[in-house]
Amino acid sequence: MTALAALAGIDLEHPVMNAAGTCKSLADVEAFARSAVAAIVVGSITVRARPGNAGNVYWPGPSYSVNALGLPNRGLDYYGEALPRMVEMAHGAGKPIVVSVAGFDVAEYRRLVDVVAPTGVDLIEVNLACPNVWDGGAQKRIACFDPGQTAAICAAVGDALQTGAGSGVPYGVKISPFSDPAALADLAALLGAAAVGPRFVTAVNTFPNALVVDAEHRPVIDVELAGLSGPALKPVGLGQVRQLRRLLPDTVDIVGAGGVGEGRDVAEYLRAGAVAVQAATAFWNRGEDPSVFGSILSGWADLDVEDGLAVP
Repeated sequence: MTALAALAGIDLEHPVMNAAGTCKSLADVEAFARSAVAAIVVGSITVRARPGNAGNVYWPGPSYSVNALGLPNRGLDYYGEALPRMVEMAHGAGKPIVVSVAGFDVAEYRRLVDVVAPTGVDLIEVNLACPNVWDGGAQKRIACFDPGQTAAICAAVGDALQTGAGSGVPYGVKISPFSDPAALADLAALLGAAAVGPRFVTAVNTFPNALVVDAEHRPVIDVELAGLSGPALKPVGLGQVRQLRRLLPDTVDIVGAGGVGEGRDVAEYLRAGAVAVQAATAFWNRGEDPSVFGSILSGWADLDVEDGLAVP
């Protein structure tokens, strides 16, 4: 395999990956191992198993989608046992494996990393950005908007990966869109100054708390508020990637996410400063068919270098 990209020192055959939320089980990993993705992203996973939000949690619009999945997953006990087999499947297909972890406090992030890192995974993506988690009738705070919480999580994760059984596994963080450029600069400074900081930043997760209603003015998502994604999010994602590339040290890679559905989207994220991209909405809108990643990849590969978009 000739690597066309690299993420946190891990070679990738090309820059197209699935996003967290699309791959949760052994059967999912098996399907993605047969797909065109350059790396398989599993999760997000939490300490306790979660059914996710009830009712309708996904709605595809004409130029966007909204979702409020609520982090459905089988919990750490399942993944502690299943991940070695998932790693074997991914590596057997020549693909690195990335595991996305989501805690509800600093200790949970530490516990997740302590279990996940020794299983043979190549990268860990720390989800600081899930906007649709409800507990006791209230929405949980989005971690990346709290500098103190972000610093504490990075310190705990960095220490675990420096001293624990899975030492040496690089980690990154996934963040929500920031509308305040000063706040984004503060986050970048915090990440760059961490003692054992992230090796990559995935930008961005869905835009929080969107509301879509039907013809009878009823919310299309049963918990009402949802994360907005799809093509409408792409300009926001591109802007975040461009700013982060200027703010972060060169040692921190960027993964672009938001509205990746065709080859041109891949090219524009790479031009903005990303080394790879992730996609989820395109996958869900094709009936959860992993072949969509082959379509995205072939569209990128077919771009003419002279149009200023393709990577020579």
